[in-house]
Amino acid sequence: MEQQQILSPAPSPRPNLRGPDPEIRVIGHRGASGVAPENTLAAVAAAVRCGARYIEVDVQLSADGVPFIFHDETGRRTTNIAEVFPRRARRPITTFTWAELQRLEVGSHFSADFVGERIAHLDEVRDAVHGHCGLFIEIKNPKNSPGIEAVLAERLTNDMKWVDVVRRHGVEVLGFDARSNREFARLAGHIPVQQLTRSVPSKRALTRIEQYAQAIGVNYRALDERGARRLRRSSLDFGVYTVNGPRAVSNAVARGATRITTDWPERVADQLQRRTPGPPHN
Repeated sequence: MEQQQILSPAPSPRPNLRGPDPEIRVIGHRGASGVAPENTLAAVAAAVRCGARYIEVDVQLSADGVPFIFHDETGRRTTNIAEVFPRRARRPITTFTWAELQRLEVGSHFSADFVGERIAHLDEVRDAVHGHCGLFIEIKNPKNSPGIEAVLAERLTNDMKWVDVVRRHGVEVLGFDARSNREFARLAGHIPVQQLTRSVPSKRALTRIEQYAQAIGVNYRALDERGARRLRRSSLDFGVYTVNGPRAVSNAVARGATRITTDWPERVADQLQRRTPGPPHN
């Protein structure tokens, strides 16, 4: 019932997913992955329908160089790879060609409502959000996708549809791998970069990050007031992930986070705007 309500056409007016403070941005984590299978066009569409201003997706490269949307290093958790390629199920997802990836199904692990959902091409996500919202593109497992920084930089710089999304709504490239982030920043300095971390870096480490990134994303569980003060004193816009519970949202806002990445963007935005209880997660 709850899923059907969120996936139906959005009521009017649509929620302002920047929250009551225009500086607080709510980002849909792998789309609206609380109501649809993560990193799928269904999840992206759900986030768009609920009025998302930004959607985060993970990108990797297929064996033949196609950028596709997927989180894990292998397909075992979210696909039927064990049935389609039983002898290769444990291999990195990036060892499969784009044609092979299209044989996989990525919806039924979430629910029967999404049987038949396929792995999405990065450009399909572009087309799904074009005219609606911006994107946070996380480079996932860059060691398994050599050259992915150049592929992304070329698209965001030279593909006119991508250029329009960048200009109208904003695109940010992010990841945990600092070397990968620095390489992307070198190739496409006009696109903002976000460094993801599992804990709040030291002051010295933040100074290094400031040399190539404009933002930082921290695991919300690691954000105490001392760390938040360090982040506020840096030049970096800082956010937290993956925040689904009302108390975690309140704590993040109180400590100065300007970005909240969540599986439930509509619910979190509603909490920020109306101060009503959020989902009982986290």
